[in-house]
Amino acid sequence: MMRYFAVVVAIVGFSLLVGCADEREAEVSGNVNIDGKPLQEGEIIFEAPDGSKTPGTGPIKQGHYTAKVLPGMKSVKILASRQPKTPDPMLGAAAREPMIAPEFNLKTKLTVDLKPGKNDGVDFEVKALPR
Repeated sequence: MMRYFAVVVAIVGFSLLVGCADEREAEVSGNVNIDGKPLQEGEIIFEAPDGSKTPGTGPIKQGHYTAKVLPGMKSVKILASRQPKTPDPMLGAAAREPMIAPEFNLKTKLTVDLKPGKNDGVDFEVKALPR
């Protein structure tokens, strides 16, 4: 009987621990468009404005992303690159250049307040750098 009680207590304790971990996490998803079209490939970064928490990141594929991050107010950075118009003599086709304007990454003005649990439909519209 005592062994059964210990197993039940362990299972309940583990369930509570896992439940608490899920409540402290925000799962965020949405779409990213660049000049009105889905961003084919890139990365999205959610950072605490004061840098106090570990950033959360997620890949962007065909304009859609999903990421798990700590909840709260976040600065959002969206990164993507492309091949330069003229190939680099040293790197050739492997050369990359940024394709998104700095106000959406290095000098981001994007913010979002994420709540614990699911945060669906958190969409962003960005502008491409001219070629």
